Amino acid sequence: MSTFSSTVTLSWQLFRGTIGAKYRRSFLGYFWMIFPALAITGGVSLASQSGVIRPGEMQLPYPIFVLVGLLVWQVFVESVDVSHRAFDGARSYLTKVNCPREAIILAQLYETLIIAGVRFTLLLALVALFGGGGWKAPGVIGLCFGGAVVLGFGVGALLMPFTILSSDVHHAVKVMLTYGVFITPAFYVPDESGMFAHVVLYSPIAPLMAAARDAAAGIALTQPGFLAGVLGLSLGILVAGIIMVRLSAPIVIERMLVGGR
Repeated sequence: MSTFSSTVTLSWQLFRGTIGAKYRRSFLGYFWMIFPALAITGGVSLASQSGVIRPGEMQLPYPIFVLVGLLVWQVFVESVDVSHRAFDGARSYLTKVNCPREAIILAQLYETLIIAGVRFTLLLALVALFGGGGWKAPGVIGLCFGGAVVLGFGVGALLMPFTILSSDVHHAVKVMLTYGVFITPAFYVPDESGMFAHVVLYSPIAPLMAAARDAAAGIALTQPGFLAGVLGLSLGILVAGIIMVRLSAPIVIERMLVGGR
């Protein structure tokens, strides 16, 4: 218990020392947590109005439809990068100071959770403004955001040893996360025919987007079984990722010590 308590205490101290300074350096501060999604939503909505994008049938206004998908995707993407950012940002002292590896990851995870919370609040406000949702909406949307965090964090933990030790792997992962949104139903509802449509509809992030949209529209979940399966899979990936970090941390730190990646 004392080890766990010291880990949490250290992680909170590391977090407090970085989050405030990070956003104080920016004039708009926390607005940058939500601005990219709002800007992309505006651009995609204009493209839809001009006929460039045909989103298909939906229960929500198209800007809200896009914003829900983008916010879920961004939460997932930032969660994937948590473990890498934690180890990469601690290079200067991780090889010199014997501290719990979990503490530096938790400190980075706190920031991701706060950003997810800001986006969650924004989305609930917009859903209420447009008259959608219902009393179940906050819980379901929160569950989808939490699922995106767990899934992303687990995937990132599994990838961390490879992204830290190889810059090529890290760049490849960044590219896939940047353009991977186009193989999710973030901007449109694909028809059910064709291989690409199946890839989009059955990607692990798709049921999280779909359930959040259903909740925002105030309708029953259309894929409850698929959602439950993805949440269970996310927990399994999270456990595997934590094991990977604990086993690989000594090797990663040793490579950092000798100047390798």
